[in-house]
Amino acid sequence: MSAVTMSISGSASTAIGRVVGEGVDVSHEAILYLEDITVSFDGFHALNRLTLTVDKGELRCVIGPNGAGKTTMMDVITGKTRPGAGSAFFGQTIDLTRLTEARIAHAGIGRKFQKPTVFEQHTVFENLELAMKADKRVPACAHAWIRVSSTASPRHSH
Repeated sequence: MSAVTMSISGSASTAIGRVVGEGVDVSHEAILYLEDITVSFDGFHALNRLTLTVDKGELRCVIGPNGAGKTTMMDVITGKTRPGAGSAFFGQTIDLTRLTEARIAHAGIGRKFQKPTVFEQHTVFENLELAMKADKRVPACAHAWIRVSSTASPRHSH
């Protein structure tokens, strides 16, 4: 049995200790809304009219046996798989079925797979820094590294 974890991040307002992505309209409380999602692979229905609502501040754990559709659901939410039917919204206005994986990630939906994957040569802080939704272009990273290295542990000193 496997579990799926979904992370919703951003830099705008906080909802009961969780961060709500910037520009995400949660005026009707739902931060994630799936309705009648259907995904078929060569005639096999991996998802058959799945409907799910996750409200602002709510945590849901999705568990089930192999083949139950957990990964396919996450693939739809993150844009890896397009449903044959149904709708998927992040907040009230962001239609996930019309966005690329990159645009969905930029909107604030992230995914962490079960297999731990870290850069072993980096510190915990550096691994978390790489995972953050932030400007990763060279000038921004250099400035951040300079700020951190001036106050960080001896490992950062050169």
